[in-house]
Amino acid sequence: MLLVMQPQTRMNGHEAVESWAESQESRAPTVDGSGQPVDVNEVKAAIVRALPEQSALPPYAELCELREVLLGHIEVLKPLAAERINRLNHGTLAWYRKRAKLDSIPYEVCQGLGSGLQSAASHVRSLGYTLLFLVEKSGVLGRGE
Repeated sequence: MLLVMQPQTRMNGHEAVESWAESQESRAPTVDGSGQPVDVNEVKAAIVRALPEQSALPPYAELCELREVLLGHIEVLKPLAAERINRLNHGTLAWYRKRAKLDSIPYEVCQGLGSGLQSAASHVRSLGYTLLFLVEKSGVLGRGE
């Protein structure tokens, strides 16, 4: 069994999730019966790295590496989030909002980092928020929809 963690603080649009409190034990969801559990600690570490509170931008090479890590986690969590979102009542405002965000992810993922450091940092930050959305909507933290 995997230990499910709960965030201490929520995102307010500008702050990264920094600490996580232990919660109840439960099995983490897997992607389409693959049997591979989602590594929640690895996902949380990627989110914290993507949403730092710092004034200096990281090196471009570090942003490239972080982008690949984020894309890997997004690929794993997107089907889980889609499954849970599709269980909502279709046609409701909550379903439309979540479905629209989910449908925008492929367009965001296919964009490159750009040639500048600022554009790369902005894209990685955006991917961090997308991963945070998927973590919250996929149920890997044991929270309800």
